[in-house]
Amino acid sequence: MRNPIAKFIILFTVIVLFFGTKHASAQEIKSTVQVVAPRVTMTDKQILNTLQTAAQQFINTRKWTDENIALQEKIDVSLFIEITAINNNEFQGTLQFQVVRPVFNSTYKTTVFQFNDEDVSFVYREFENLDYQENMNMNDFTTLLAYYVNLAIGLDFDSYGELGGTAYYAKAQSIVAMMTNKPGWNQSDGKGIRNRFYLAENLNNNRFKELRLLNYNYHRRGMDMFAENPDQARKNITEILKTLKESQALFQNSLLQKTFFSTKWPELVEIYKGATVPEKTAMAKFLSDMDPTNSQRYEKIKA
Repeated sequence: MRNPIAKFIILFTVIVLFFGTKHASAQEIKSTVQVVAPRVTMTDKQILNTLQTAAQQFINTRKWTDENIALQEKIDVSLFIEITAINNNEFQGTLQFQVVRPVFNSTYKTTVFQFNDEDVSFVYREFENLDYQENMNMNDFTTLLAYYVNLAIGLDFDSYGELGGTAYYAKAQSIVAMMTNKPGWNQSDGKGIRNRFYLAENLNNNRFKELRLLNYNYHRRGMDMFAENPDQARKNITEILKTLKESQALFQNSLLQKTFFSTKWPELVEIYKGATVPEKTAMAKFLSDMDPTNSQRYEKIKA
């Protein structure tokens, strides 16, 4: 007969491993949050560190989906918050949002999306609990974080499966609707269409479905194939971009198209540096026509 103590130890170990593994894979986000205030005169900047730590823990320890995401599959999100003004407990500033994901069979990480939010404001008291409840604004700061977390999940899921992020874009848009009486959440806030309102609107608008499919096709048919067959991957990306060109008149002034190129231009330059000389020349011109803002940068393809 087996030793009952040994049997208990084995059973206990299995239970610990099971729940430990489940807990480790429960949270979906691996975020890096940085809070700075270089232009604000403060006698004690410790509150910035407290805010930074609290925000990162809030994002990383919360369960945001019903998915069972493994440790190595966590979504890589960066939030860089620059505080430009503080009045008692009221903070104003800007936020840079970035989502990256690994490329299959490589150590390279591709930036899926980046966005600059120039109209951030919230109230924060040092050491207060950061609470959040879906469909309720308990705290302007946690609601802001929840908005970007849902966008991050949607963008990541879209990059792996066609229109995979739909449910999370809908959540982000619900947050916008809930916050319409707050600064920074309305269509007239920010600079032109570069604001939270239009970002959520574009991602939920069926008119821009092709731009969401661009996220999937670029990453799955392009980037994820580079390690296996770089020439075919580059060819696929060229075809995907030319398909986008066909709808240029529809998408030209959309926030999603502008953000795609502001995110991807450094990567596109590197992709086409490895092409043939005729293809380099053709794609430098093609990309300059599609994205005139970065036309000088695309000249580096021919270098």
